[in-house]
Order: sequence, then structure tokens, then C-alpha cells
Amino acid sequence: MLKIYSDGAVSQQQKLAGMGLLIVGDGLHEQLAFPLPDTLDNHLAELHAFHEAVKWVVEHDRVNEWTIFHTDSQLVAQSVNKQYIKNEDYQPIFEKICFLLKQLTLYDVVWIPEKNNRGADNLAKQAIRAQVKK
Repeated sequence: MLKIYSDGAVSQQQKLAGMGLLIVGDGLHEQLAFPLPDTLDNHLAELHAFHEAVKWVVEHDRVNEWTIFHTDSQLVAQSVNKQYIKNEDYQPIFEKICFLLKQLTLYDVVWIPEKNNRGADNLAKQAIRAQVKK
């Protein structure tokens, strides 16, 4: 079983965004942080982070493993579970998410409070700090 925690973060002050993934499984513990250029909307950052989480599963050929995705974004959790998102600005990334999820055999998407997603949150903030240093 895989557990993947995802989070997106936006710094309006610095006009930068980042995402973080914490991936845990049998003998597996990965921490990934990525910049999100051209993203200043927190919901969009969360969707991009979730997309990267699902993409990681597909690219690492773990599609037949039960995967539990954890997100502190109610928008992400509700939209994926309902397979519908209202905001047209989010449609392109949401469609990519849905396409990738169809390749997974078994998964759950679970909303968790922010306090339970600190690992992914710290990684997302690290991605922002790394951009500031450049």
C-alpha cells in the first residue's frame, strides 16, 4: 500500500508557488519538492500537487497497488471523489488528473486537516524558498 501526501503553497508576497509530495510505502520514503511557475492561485497549486502525486504512481508503475492520496484541500478531495469540478480555470489540470486516475486499479482520496499534512506542506514551502534563493 502506498500513502501519498500532497500539498501546494503560494506566496502572494513573493509571487511564487511550490508543491510537495511525501510518498510512503513498504521500504519507500520519498520527499519531493517542485516549483510551480505561473501559479498564484492556491486551489490551482493544490490541484497541480495532486496531479504530480497521481503521475508519480503511473510513472513508477505502481498502478496495481492500493494507493491512499492525502490532501488538505477540500476542493481536491471533493472534486476527485465526485469526478466534477465547477471552476473552468481548473478544468485542464482536473482532466489530466482524471485521465491518470483511470489507470489506477484501487485508490482512495482522503481529506486531512492541515496539521496532519505538515510534511508535504514543508516540502511545498521548500520549493518556494528554493526559487527565492535563485
